Amino acid sequence: MTTEPRTAPAGTVTEEEIAGFVVERFLPSVDVAELDPEYDLLATAVLDSLGLLQVAAWLEKRHGVVVPDRELTGPRFRSVRAIRETAERAAAAGGRS
Repeated sequence: MTTEPRTAPAGTVTEEEIAGFVVERFLPSVDVAELDPEYDLLATAVLDSLGLLQVAAWLEKRHGVVVPDRELTGPRFRSVRAIRETAERAAAAGGRS
């Protein structure tokens, strides 16, 4: 008996996907597996305010998750884990395009 692969609900974003985007866009010399989900992307200057907006735009374009303006703050995008949590909150609140 074969089981169908699980698909994530619309708007769901995994830490692996976020890490993949961050590495591709901002850390091309780093292997995705090496990026700790708690690594501080702001304190290490991987992300700045423009980078934060690029991540938010990617969440909307790729996953249909619209992060409200009030959520576009440093602490919400500090790490891969924080970005996932922010995306989950936005999706749960109906922030989908």
